[in-house]
Amino acid sequence: MRQLLRWFSLGMGAVVSAVALAAPSDVVDGPLIRPPVSSSDARDLSGVWFIRLYNPQINSTLGRLPPFTERGKAAWDARVKAEKDGSPIADASSYCWPHGVPRVMNSPYPLQIIQTTGETVIVHEVAHNVRHIYMDQPHAQNLTTSFMGDSVGHWEGDTLVVDTIGLNDRTWIDEIGVIHGKQLHVIERIRKIEGGHALENLIRIEDPEYFTEAWYARITYAWRPDLRIAEYICEENNRNMPVSGHTAEK
Repeated sequence: MRQLLRWFSLGMGAVVSAVALAAPSDVVDGPLIRPPVSSSDARDLSGVWFIRLYNPQINSTLGRLPPFTERGKAAWDARVKAEKDGSPIADASSYCWPHGVPRVMNSPYPLQIIQTTGETVIVHEVAHNVRHIYMDQPHAQNLTTSFMGDSVGHWEGDTLVVDTIGLNDRTWIDEIGVIHGKQLHVIERIRKIEGGHALENLIRIEDPEYFTEAWYARITYAWRPDLRIAEYICEENNRNMPVSGHTAEK
């Protein structure tokens, strides 16, 4: 099963909804009996959250692809052709490398947010990816590109704004194969919704090499205090790497 960020227009902007198809059926929207609400503090995001399955009432979509540049469309076409020809192009996660941003935020595994003075940390069960978000600080100078990039954050009212740059070009934006270059710039606006039972993450995606304009994804996560981050082993018996032109998904 796969996930796709689909672009659509909303008002004066362009927005993308996240389709998360791989989450187990028993964790689609939290447990059948909802646990106690998270902290009443709008800025306290700490705890475990789990991405929801796609819900058209929450994330409406027209199902269009992002607004590609000529280079972006050529890269997409090459990716589609390779899969049709039986020789799929492997992405970073297929080799057990970090998933990158924003894709890691669209993963069908739980994540845990840990907040300390000066830093917000997001620990992902998938591949044990960890995001360090440095609060109220500028980006580091002379960045060396990396899988997870450099993230800084600040609060705007009840919304955590996370700005990420310095990403390498070895990851995809989603599992379908929308790729990007080293100019990828991601801004996330994360806030509690539904009285603290859920998080909303509105993601702005910009890369002038691959997209003609900025586009967005909207992802929501259920509050899951009944879960703990579990061990995740990718390197042992990895079934995601293409072998003889085929992949076997976990």
